[in-house]
Amino acid sequence: MDQMDLYNHLPIHLQNMACCFEGRRIQKKRYSKKFHMFLSDYRNRNEWSYDQLCEYRDKRLRRMVKHCYESVEYYHKIFNESGVHYKNIRRLDDLKKIPILDKETVLQNYNQFIAENISRKHMVTAHTSGTTGSGFVFYTLENALREQWAVWWRYRMNLGITFDACCSLFGGRSVVPVKQKNAPFSRINIPCKQEYFSTYHMSDKNMGWYLQELNHKQYPWIHGYPSAISLIADYILERGKKPDYQVRFITTGAENLLQSQKEKIRQAFGVYPYNHYGMSEGVANFSENLSKQMKVDEDFAAVEFCHMSDTEETEVVGTTLNNFAMPLLRYRTKDIATCIETKDGRMIQSLDGRKEDYIQLKDGRKIGRLDHIFKDMVHVKEAQIYQKNNNEIDIRIVKGKGYSEKDERQLMREASLRLTDVMLNIVYVDRVARSKGGKLRFVISDI
Repeated sequence: MDQMDLYNHLPIHLQNMACCFEGRRIQKKRYSKKFHMFLSDYRNRNEWSYDQLCEYRDKRLRRMVKHCYESVEYYHKIFNESGVHYKNIRRLDDLKKIPILDKETVLQNYNQFIAENISRKHMVTAHTSGTTGSGFVFYTLENALREQWAVWWRYRMNLGITFDACCSLFGGRSVVPVKQKNAPFSRINIPCKQEYFSTYHMSDKNMGWYLQELNHKQYPWIHGYPSAISLIADYILERGKKPDYQVRFITTGAENLLQSQKEKIRQAFGVYPYNHYGMSEGVANFSENLSKQMKVDEDFAAVEFCHMSDTEETEVVGTTLNNFAMPLLRYRTKDIATCIETKDGRMIQSLDGRKEDYIQLKDGRKIGRLDHIFKDMVHVKEAQIYQKNNNEIDIRIVKGKGYSEKDERQLMREASLRLTDVMLNIVYVDRVARSKGGKLRFVISDI
């Protein structure tokens, strides 16, 4: 029995205790003295001009490129083979002199990306799944993670959210066992001042409980996946049951915030939902401000918008400025975006690449953002979840190097934890079909 099996068998009060224990661990590790130093620096840079931010970014970029050439085998080889001297990479535009990097290349040459001058004992592992469903586990540093949380908290504080604000959180973690049929469909994390609502129990039958709990606790801040928050908004608008209190802040992330979702959320809660774009790899970060402009956070990462041969639009290509353990230079995110440059900075006009359909189960539950199924599936090259009807779901898999029966069992186990009372089929394919724009849709439902 692993940790999640053990957790799922605990009574609810002990599950809450486990969430609080984990919350306390996160608080101590993530929000250290160093984090607050990072946060103070980021907030001070709110006053900088666009030129000052670009100069600061490029200074950090030069330091990172020097480190990559001197201490990372893959980049040492790339610079030598391409005939580009690392000292000639002085600013963002100079990055065009070296090749764009994709996840497949990193996985194929994994050890060559790990810095030789940093001890493994000082590194930590992080993971992501991304919009293609292929898992990616990589090394980073505790301070790189703290800095990433600092830039995210700058965004929140710029909107008026205080560090001690209580939050109702709608994310993808399975904190409530999927087989649980009755409320409560949330768990409490007291150290982080969060109530973590399950996004796997959001059926019409249960939605009344979600609104009732929000009314009871009166959280000033709602944060989470727009696909989940918009389901509550639908319920409120369809039944005319407005919240009993005024929510002050709604922030979304991890998915696209569609215009239709934005309008529904605003109508239902009476507050504008702000959006944020970031990723575990830390190669790009965009934050929406009070003027409803989404800007590139130039002081966090070196971001390019590049035309790719296999798409018709520009993609986000990013370079880390703080992960010296396993640096990613010109990393292709496969997220599509358009950007304009102004005297105040680079503004995101459109962002596409994290759209998902819902999976609808027989009991009426709608489930979105299912990338957690593939979080550690490093041997899956691509994946797509396709729902034919209420009774059957196909999980389309492109096998990567090293894929085995063990991966298949893990995949079925993770899918079964989130998708119950439905037949799950693993279908192996050579390639997952793309949209006209060259984008892979992670979840498709014909219902």
